[in-house]
Parts: sequence; C-alpha cells; structure tokens
Amino acid sequence: MSPSLLEQAKDGDAAAIAALLTHALKPKGITVRGDRQSYCLQLWFTGNPVPPQTETVAYARRALEKLQVSAIGILQVYGELAEGAQPLWTEEIALLSAPPVDLDVEALPEPDFSPPQPVQNPLPPVFQPLTLDDSPSVAIARAYQELGLEPGASLAQIEALYFKRRATLLRQGDRAALEPLKWAFTTLKTDLEQPQTDEIATSNPAMPETAYVAGAGLAKRSQPSIPPRPAAPDLPDDTDILAFDNRYSNGLIFPVLLLAGMLMNAIPIVNALLWGIKIWIHEFGHATVAWLAGRRAIPLPIGWTSVDPRRSLFVYFGILILLGLLYWAGRREEKRWPVVLAIAIAIVQFFLTWLIPADTFDMLLSFGGVGGEIYLSALLMVGFYLPLPEYFRWDFYRFPTVLGAAFCFWGQVWLWQQVPRGKASIPFGSLWGEADHGDMNQLINVHGWTPGDIIGTYSTLTHLCLLAIFAVYGYTLFRQHKEIFVALGRQWLP
Repeated sequence: MSPSLLEQAKDGDAAAIAALLTHALKPKGITVRGDRQSYCLQLWFTGNPVPPQTETVAYARRALEKLQVSAIGILQVYGELAEGAQPLWTEEIALLSAPPVDLDVEALPEPDFSPPQPVQNPLPPVFQPLTLDDSPSVAIARAYQELGLEPGASLAQIEALYFKRRATLLRQGDRAALEPLKWAFTTLKTDLEQPQTDEIATSNPAMPETAYVAGAGLAKRSQPSIPPRPAAPDLPDDTDILAFDNRYSNGLIFPVLLLAGMLMNAIPIVNALLWGIKIWIHEFGHATVAWLAGRRAIPLPIGWTSVDPRRSLFVYFGILILLGLLYWAGRREEKRWPVVLAIAIAIVQFFLTWLIPADTFDMLLSFGGVGGEIYLSALLMVGFYLPLPEYFRWDFYRFPTVLGAAFCFWGQVWLWQQVPRGKASIPFGSLWGEADHGDMNQLINVHGWTPGDIIGTYSTLTHLCLLAIFAVYGYTLFRQHKEIFVALGRQWLP
C-alpha cells in the first residue's frame, strides 16, 4: 500500500478507507465501498454470502480505531450481497476517542468470516460464544485470550492488566466492552484462587478429566458451572447530544424547549419580536391544505397565502413523487415510520384532491390557518423523536424547530383556554384586506359555523395535540428507561 493512501485514510477520506479495507478483506471475497457525510462515515461490505453482521461491525470498528480519524464520530456499517439491490443489515455505532497507535495496514485484524469448525484445540474461535456444555479448559483459554495474556500469567499480572484496561474503557466511554473484560478477569481469578488437587480425575468414573494450564502445572478438576460469555448490551448513545436515542436530549432537553416556548409567549417584548414565526406557520397551515388538495399555493411570511382554487396535476403528482421518495428512503433504511407516514399522507391527498367538493375545500382552507398553528406545531414537536431518512437528516435543526413550534403552539393553547372563559375573543378579522375576509369570519358567514362551533373545535384540537405530545414523550421515556419503570411497578404492586 502506498503511504499516500494511508495518509488519505487517516485524514478521513472514505474512498481511501474503503480501499484499505478491501485490500485486507480481498482473500475473504469481500469488497468495501465508502461514503462520508460530515462526521458520519458509511461503509458497505459486499460479499456472497453476505458478511456476518457482528463480526463485520467489530472488524470495521477496530480498523477505524487504528486509523484514529478524529474527524469521524459516527460509523454506519451495511452488509449486502454482491447482486443485492439493498443492504440486508445495517448498524450505527459511535466511534470513541482512543490514544493514537502506529498503524500497519498489512496487520489490520482479519476476523474469521468462515463458518465455525469443530473445536480441535482448547482455544475457541474469536467470535464463538461459550455455552454451558463447554469444558473449563475452553473457558480458561477464552479468558486468557480476552485479556491478551499467555496461559500461566500470575494473579498480580492479571489484576494489573484488568484494572488498566478497565480504566481505559471507562475513560473512552466504551461500556459495551466492560462485561466481557470483567467476565475474563473473574474466571481467571476464580481459577487461580481455587485449591488444586493431585487426585487423578479418571479414578472416579463420574468425574470427567478436564486438564488445563493453571499457574505452573496441570490440574485435574471437576467441571464447574461455566457462565456463557455475556453479550454486549445495546446501550443508547448518550455521548452525542444530537443522537435520537440520547436519553438526556429526549428526557430533559425536549421539555426544556417546551418550557422555553411557553416563557417566550409570557414575555410581551419577545412575543412581539417573534410574532413572524406564528404568522408563517399560520400561512403554512393554509398552504398545506391547498397542496394536499392538489392546488397551487405560495405561503408568504407577511401574512398572505396565494391560492389557486383550480386543481393542478403538477401539484398532485409533485407531492406524490415526494411521498414516494419518503417511502423509498424509509424502506431502504428499514425505518418504519417514514413508510407509514408516506402512505397515510398519500391517502389523505387522494381524498382531499378528488373526493371533496369545492365548498368543503374552501372551509378547510379557512380552518387551516389557526388550525395549522396548532396541529402543524404539534407535528413539528413530535418530530423531535423521529429520525428522518439520510436524505432529510435534521439532527441539529430539530432543536430550533421544536423551540419555534412550541412558541407558536403555546400561544394557541392559551388563546383557546381563555376564549371559553370570556378572557379573550375569537380572532376575527384579517391582517390584510377587509375584516370580512378573515378566517373566522369566513367560517361563520360563508360556511355556517357558530361561535360555539369555532370555540369547541379549536379547543378540542388543542387538547388532542397536547395529549399526543405528552403521550409520545411518555412513551419515549418508558422505552429508554423500561427497566426502572418495571422495577418500580414491582415494588408498588402487591
């Protein structure tokens, strides 16, 4: 390998990294291609059969840690067949910093992708998990291999290496590697502290011979119960504040953003300065109704939306193509909610475009202004917990979006809490033009609504959206802290 290719890989060049990995994995019949988006590196491992997920992800992570690419924080690994149209599996991991090491490309670790063979040697394959049927010799050999020590090491050496590696893993935040490390240390410590016996195991037919290296010599012991190697726990990524499974963002930052939006409404000068946010969401409420009904619409932040009342095939099929892209991206990345959302919106679009009469469209258009301030804001806030497909990533932008949506949403919640009590009036009139052209005026004068209908409809809508927001928030907390809730339930229930 040329030094320039290695330097390019260390600088985070996706093509150079893929070339190095392809060179190392060529004997296995696996090729690698790469792409990079900001701090995220994507690697596609292609083979026939498809490369196994666990071994491939571990291999890619070790290779990236050796390269020490500081500009890459997230690694996305895909496994696919050579003739496959889409990946058969995918996994995303956070790369954690580690002290720099010298990289020898030819010495990159090569995981064993071949099917496991019958064990002829006490040393098991690297990726073969232990079972309760394995002998003590297999467990001891595996423990030495896990710690990277030769059989015969003293207890002091084992303890020194264990605590050194444990401190390194804790500093790096790699808690997934702590469990197998602890298992290996406990196994060897128990083995070295048990008293040895000189009895010949074969003298007792009920006691199988299980000779293995321990300290300075061979020991014959009865077979103890060997726990299987613990699997690495699937921990949420709490190191990246922008990650969608970050428990601090989901549990603390989200309600803080909601409270900040409420506070912005309570401060008159802030409410006045940011009034344009409410106007624009209001106009988008009109525009989304028009677009879903197959009409041309241009929402303007000056408080006006230009709407063509005639149906437009260009608008209908344009929206349908966008929904198709959302559906395709969701299927490709195996995300369920974009697929469901695309199908649901397509059904609503068909109904609003071809099945409702013109006067119903006019009524929904008038309703959608203030209604959009409620349900569009609620949808934007709930979207905080929904990772969009790669083409529509909004890891960072969801934070300011939720803040602006909360500011608009709480304004409408307070309004429709005060109107039934007589502390505020229905927002009649229009920002531009004659007062009779206002949304509330159109609902009453043209479509036969009563003030009670308006109050009841918008009040019910605010309560339903509040319920949906708190339900999504509560479900996310329960899903990410399920063990705590289960434990509390067991204590409270008889």
